[in-house]
Amino acid sequence: MVLDYAPRFSCAIENDRMAQSSQNSKRQILGVISLNRAEQILTEWVNTDLKGVLQTNVWERLFRRCPEIVPIPLSEIVPVNDVNFDRFHQQMEMAETVAADLAMAWDRTDLRGFEWYTWKAQREYEFQAASARHGVTSSHLARRPGDDVDVEAIKAAIIESEEPPATITRIEAAIFHLRQNRKRALHCPNPDCPAPYFFASKKGQKYCSPECAKPAQRESKRRWWAEHRAKKVPKTRISDRRSK
Repeated sequence: MVLDYAPRFSCAIENDRMAQSSQNSKRQILGVISLNRAEQILTEWVNTDLKGVLQTNVWERLFRRCPEIVPIPLSEIVPVNDVNFDRFHQQMEMAETVAADLAMAWDRTDLRGFEWYTWKAQREYEFQAASARHGVTSSHLARRPGDDVDVEAIKAAIIESEEPPATITRIEAAIFHLRQNRKRALHCPNPDCPAPYFFASKKGQKYCSPECAKPAQRESKRRWWAEHRAKKVPKTRISDRRSK
């Protein structure tokens, strides 16, 4: 953030910020995804309110903005229709469950809890990814009457998800990045923040943006004024002379 009282430094600060952003965009996490993109995906994912959402447009928007989330070609489920709805629904459930686990990890202050939920999120993702690749959907797992259950496909998905993927996925790398940057993964304390989960970009940062920090700053100033306005200002000799 450029300080208003130091405009002469604005160009230097902006250049440093742009240089840092450029470096982050080039840095590759596990060789498959940039630092910036990993953080974009994670924050977009965890900040999208998916719990209990039935409108397909919400999910389609998330998948279009972050196609890395979907472990199969996006064109196979978007746009959603009667033919691909079962597979689309599987990705809905996966995205909702993983987002909830990521939020739980983000909010944990203890390392054990944080690690538990990040691994839980990755475990769920990898199983659903393997299931999608083998054509296993939620209806197969539920074994509803009338379903054509492919037992071999289910077994193959389970076996595949038990081992690391043959190639590192962008989601695996993104969650790995989250683990390595636990102290930067913060929850904005502004209760009205529309996207409270974020990665801090500077030391000591508490709020996701200057806009979210303004209410707290105003409240701090109000408290200061309330505490100090009752104090009497000692009269100076000049003020004493003027009062005579």
